[in-house]
Amino acid sequence: MTIGLTLYDVLGIANNATTEDIRKAYKLKALETHPDKLEPTADEKERKAAEGKFRNVCDAFEVLSDPKRRKAYDDRIQMARMNKKAWDEEKERRIKEREVWARQAKERSEARMKERAQLYEDIRKAKEEKALYAVVVEKLYQELCDRNPEWEIRRKQVLQV
Repeated sequence: MTIGLTLYDVLGIANNATTEDIRKAYKLKALETHPDKLEPTADEKERKAAEGKFRNVCDAFEVLSDPKRRKAYDDRIQMARMNKKAWDEEKERRIKEREVWARQAKERSEARMKERAQLYEDIRKAKEEKALYAVVVEKLYQELCDRNPEWEIRRKQVLQV
């Protein structure tokens, strides 16, 4: 099985390159592929291609300069070279894990949205009950004032204080 272009190929280094070799190769390739090195007359297609190459160089450096990420990358490449079937099974397992995670995230999001909708409904009901309560209290107060005008006088005195 052929792997195709690896991160090592992008930087033009051997698989056993040191961190210093990786850094030097990155600097060299970054200077070579940087989009600002293009002629001012370069069209949009050339500029996009140069940006893609530069991004590949940056990504390769980012992975290979970190020992943990480089080890994980080397392990995946080695696995792919040794056993395509195992690689495909691993890929399928990861796809399924991602699908499960995405489904669970969607369910959590929908649950939060339902909770929020219920909260808004509860708030709306509370406001309606408060408004109804205010109407009932006002009616009761008016009835008291109609039966005994002294209530209105007392209310004005309290409001003045």
